[in-house]
Formats: sequence, structure tokens, C-alpha cells
Amino acid sequence: MVGRLLGWVFVALALMCLGADVMAMLERGAFGLLGLGELWAALDANSMIAIGDAIAGHTFPEVWNPGITTLLRVPGLVLFGLIGLVLLVAFRKRERVQRLFTS
Repeated sequence: MVGRLLGWVFVALALMCLGADVMAMLERGAFGLLGLGELWAALDANSMIAIGDAIAGHTFPEVWNPGITTLLRVPGLVLFGLIGLVLLVAFRKRERVQRLFTS
């Protein structure tokens, strides 16, 4: 049940990203999917900078750049949608199979 709930949360996040993509399309006049980094920067750029500095300062700098920054270029719609669908399929309700022979 928790897996399905998380799946629906990720699908909801994907739909929110789709809404942000549509709003950006209306502003720019051209369609393009927003990456996670763009979405995060639109919500709170200071937190992204602070976390980037913390990760680069306390671990190897390569963990942040190019590691995490590569992930932040992935469109939110695609990433959250795929994670949500995988969770929904993996934790779907399965019909109980009745045993032919009961002991």
C-alpha cells in the first residue's frame, strides 16, 4: 500500500511538472520540458546553491558537478512520471490465486 501511495505521489509531481512546463511554454512561446534544476531554482534558488556548496565542500566536488547537476538536467515530468509508473506497476494489486489443492 505504501508503494502505491508513493507511486501516486510521484505521478502527482509529474502532473505538477507538466503544469509548470505548460506555463513556461505560454511565457516563452515555445515548448520545452523544464529540468529538475530549473524547477528547483524557480522554487528556491538559494537552497539549491547552499546544497550544492555543502555537497561540493563536504564530499568530492565531482559528486555535485557533473554528478548531481547531470541529474538536475533531466525533465521533471519524465523522471517523476517514470518513477511513479514503475512504483504503481511494481506494487499493483494482484489477484489472489486460489490453491487448487488445499492441505
